[in-house]
Amino acid sequence: MANGQMKTVGGLLMRVLGVLLVVVGVLGALASLTQGNVVGMVLGVVLVAGGAVLLKRSGRAGRSGVVASTR
Repeated sequence: MANGQMKTVGGLLMRVLGVLLVVVGVLGALASLTQGNVVGMVLGVVLVAGGAVLLKRSGRAGRSGVVASTR
């Protein structure tokens, strides 16, 4: 079992990697769009989607045991 500090470091690493993937994906897609490179645009979209998944998984929204307040 991982302790709380290990989960925090893992979440932070996932956030940093997710942000980097989104930034690189957007820049790559825009650069490919100006050149008309379809493969580069698809790769950019895939990188953005992967970064978004990492960002979502690094948050607390999907973890069990977290109860949202109804007030």
